[in-house]
Amino acid sequence: MTGTTAERNLIASILARPRLWRMSEGLVNRQDFSDDRLGIIYEQMCQTAAAGGSVGPVEVVERFPEWGIRGIDFAEVISWETPETYAHGVDGYARAVRSDALRRTAADVGQYLIGQSRDAGTAPAEILTKARGLLEGAIDGSATGQLQPKPLGEILAGSDSYDWVIPDLLERQDRLILTGAEGAGKTTFARQICVMAAAGLHPLYRDVDVSTGRRTAQLIPEPARVLVVDAENTEKQWRRATRFTARRAKEEGALDPANEVMVVAGHRIDVTRGSHLGEIHRMIDQYKPDLLYIGPLYKITHGAIQTDDDAAPLLVALDSLRERGVALIMEAHASKGDGTTTRDLRPRGSAALMGWPEFGFGLHPLGEDAPDDVELKRWRGDRDERGWPRRLTRGRDWPWELH
Repeated sequence: MTGTTAERNLIASILARPRLWRMSEGLVNRQDFSDDRLGIIYEQMCQTAAAGGSVGPVEVVERFPEWGIRGIDFAEVISWETPETYAHGVDGYARAVRSDALRRTAADVGQYLIGQSRDAGTAPAEILTKARGLLEGAIDGSATGQLQPKPLGEILAGSDSYDWVIPDLLERQDRLILTGAEGAGKTTFARQICVMAAAGLHPLYRDVDVSTGRRTAQLIPEPARVLVVDAENTEKQWRRATRFTARRAKEEGALDPANEVMVVAGHRIDVTRGSHLGEIHRMIDQYKPDLLYIGPLYKITHGAIQTDDDAAPLLVALDSLRERGVALIMEAHASKGDGTTTRDLRPRGSAALMGWPEFGFGLHPLGEDAPDDVELKRWRGDRDERGWPRRLTRGRDWPWELH
């Protein structure tokens, strides 16, 4: 049989859902495959997908002669996708391939030590130094190819296409932090994004039926799988707050969000602890979300985030989740005002929180002149140009709508 089950499953899952190849990026490379032919296929598929090319089974097999692949035909490639192969399992299969590679390395080093220990002509220190180098090379990431430079021309030849979760708003690995005064509506806005995206609806954009003039939510190309880790609000609060939006989204959307949004609510956690962070990674493995709503930030770490030293382990933990190919939505408390000026909507605490996300918005109520409106005030410059609005209004059809 060609390669291992994990290796075949990894390639089959990318063939089934080519855009998800990035979920394996940095987790595995050609050298981790037991069958170098599969390593070449994986490497070439990823390079082709990164450049915007097609990586369907037919296109891939047609390029086998060009890639130097012998002894594998179309029928075998098709057979790699079995009823047990999970198309969204790219990252899990990549981790399995990497784990298998580490086990093989450990076994090889063990055999090397046994063989060399019988050779009286080799100094023990030399034997152990070489064995340690082999192990460190496998463990410290040097064998994963993450730090291999590319010519600028190769980078420029890649595709500029977006890997959208919500078109024109969020793509995979984006980080959004929402702030605002208590009761300003930031939690409502975050929930609306989650519920509507899970139903296959754009949370802000609308279509208009020219015959009736009725405005309906705009469909997005693919509904988002959503995982919620709410460390502040309870299940009862989620039930009361999302019932209307979930019902409306089911009526207009492609899927019932009640089945697509997975919620853990009411449990304070500390993602800087390995056990808690591991639980979230386990849920990502199980539910394969496209969008992760987690927070608020002060409830998912061990204490106040006052200094950069406080923020560093939190941001490292959150980035480990982001690297799973999900878009992150988070909430943070805004800085306290002094009662004489407009409230500072930057996240309370360490300045590191300001420079970290791709997008940072504060919901600022506009007061008596527009009691139903809020301004989305940017407390950091956007990292990329998107369609986030400047102003929202409390709506009739949805909690928040474009002004």
